[in-house]
Amino acid sequence: MKLKIFKYDPAMDAESRYIEHEVPFKDKMTLLEAIVWVHENKEMIAFDYSCHGRMCGRCAMMLDGTPVLACCAPITNKDHTVEPLKGHTVIRDLIVDKSAFGDRLSKQYQRIRTEPIKPGEINKFDAAVAPTIYDMANCTRCGVCDAGCPVLAEKPSQYAGPATMLAIAYRFLDSYDQADRELEAVSKGLYHCIMCGNCDKVCQRFEIKHVEAWKMLRAAAEKRNLKPSYAK
Repeated sequence: MKLKIFKYDPAMDAESRYIEHEVPFKDKMTLLEAIVWVHENKEMIAFDYSCHGRMCGRCAMMLDGTPVLACCAPITNKDHTVEPLKGHTVIRDLIVDKSAFGDRLSKQYQRIRTEPIKPGEINKFDAAVAPTIYDMANCTRCGVCDAGCPVLAEKPSQYAGPATMLAIAYRFLDSYDQADRELEAVSKGLYHCIMCGNCDKVCQRFEIKHVEAWKMLRAAAEKRNLKPSYAK
């Protein structure tokens, strides 16, 4: 099995390049295992990982043009191309700068209140939506869904992307949140989404149902006649 791996150090290199190495294949091998083998036996590669179990999101990268988490992405016994996660500035090799992305999501996830929570509101959480909220809370903020979104790639000024939209849906279900999340979702491109489901396909947090969340937001928006004129 041959790995073609992206290499680029902005401090040293005038332009990016690729290295190629033969890797001994084994059954049930992951992309991360293959990269580690190259790093330890052939040539040093800058890459990032931590949990080995789809929890931290740090090993997000592109495998043959598809965004994956390297720790749980199975690899086949053929030639593969490995590149840094699309949509971010390369720090070195397979490590990208997701600081702006993380800061934006952190702000998006903040609960908005126009007034302090009153004693009578405490513990009045909607139990019916609790399972969905718990599932959404498993998002690792890895950026894989954004990297795999065709609409975000084509219309970045019109669609905020699935990672942002999931944060909006999360707070929409939060009974303590007082922001107008339906209007926010529409203003950030909810109806530009083509509902292709690629965010669900590439996300390794299988409990999160992105497209179902978008349908929920659209239904809520349409109850308030917020559906934009461009939407079919």
